Amino acid sequence: MKNKRKIIYLSVIIIFISLIVISGICSYELKLQKKDTFIIGMSQANLYEPWRIYMNKEIQEEAKKHSNIRVIFKDAGGDPEKQKKDIEDLINFGADLLIVSINDSKQLTSTVRKAYESIPVIVLDRTVSGYDYTLYIGADTKSIGEQAGELIAKLSNNNKVNVIEVQGILDSSTDKEITSGLREAISKYRNINIDRTIVANWQKNESEDKLEEILKDDRNVDIIFAHSDYMALGAYYAKVSTNSKNIKIIGVDGLEGPQDGIELVKNGILTGTFTCKTGGKEAVEYAIKILNKEDDIPKKILLECNEITQELLNN
Repeated sequence: MKNKRKIIYLSVIIIFISLIVISGICSYELKLQKKDTFIIGMSQANLYEPWRIYMNKEIQEEAKKHSNIRVIFKDAGGDPEKQKKDIEDLINFGADLLIVSINDSKQLTSTVRKAYESIPVIVLDRTVSGYDYTLYIGADTKSIGEQAGELIAKLSNNNKVNVIEVQGILDSSTDKEITSGLREAISKYRNINIDRTIVANWQKNESEDKLEEILKDDRNVDIIFAHSDYMALGAYYAKVSTNSKNIKIIGVDGLEGPQDGIELVKNGILTGTFTCKTGGKEAVEYAIKILNKEDDIPKKILLECNEITQELLNN
């Protein structure tokens, strides 16, 4: 009887020790997994703009090159309140780093600041107030406005021209910088007049509808400069529907693909556009450096933007 009890006790002890060892191994493996596999949360402002779809695609393709990176995407659908919730959800899910392409800088500044208190944050495209983020990556949008002004001057051929400017969102940092660059550039030319500025919320249909109403009554418009190729395409449809044949249209983005900027310039639908990198690829590259705690991470990166016209494409 005593021998049986001893055997039972020994068996219980062996099982208990085995469980502790197995638990320790599992815990160690989970720690290794946590250490070696990083989760990146991507909060996107919307996915109705082709440029933002392309940004997500760049992030996804770059992340695929790294076996220890997993990206979780959220789409705010153009709603700042939804984007605030998306950011909170990504942090609660356990994201190690956040990439945010902001819908509304003013409304999202405090949310980004709060996120930055707990994890690294890379801000893409539109800036936030202050410096509560790890890294900002965006196109040199002021230079886009400056180059657009010079292109308009060239297209005017020293004749008096009336220009309609189509902004994405009223008072967004991107739009303000493009407009600032544009105004500075054309201030040197007395023959160029910004007739009016409209806001189309980065939507092709809204751009088309608003410009159609204007062009029905105003036959003195010579050039339309839209802050995205998507809105510029809407301007083209308004031009066609109102039979405004002599209007030249300029866009921004310069993406490659059907109905994207470069193709629109090639087909003569747009007179010109400007490359405007999304920063998606660069965001993942720097995210890995940040997660690996590398030194010398810059606070701000401005991506170069270049003019695209048929003349330049043919050279």
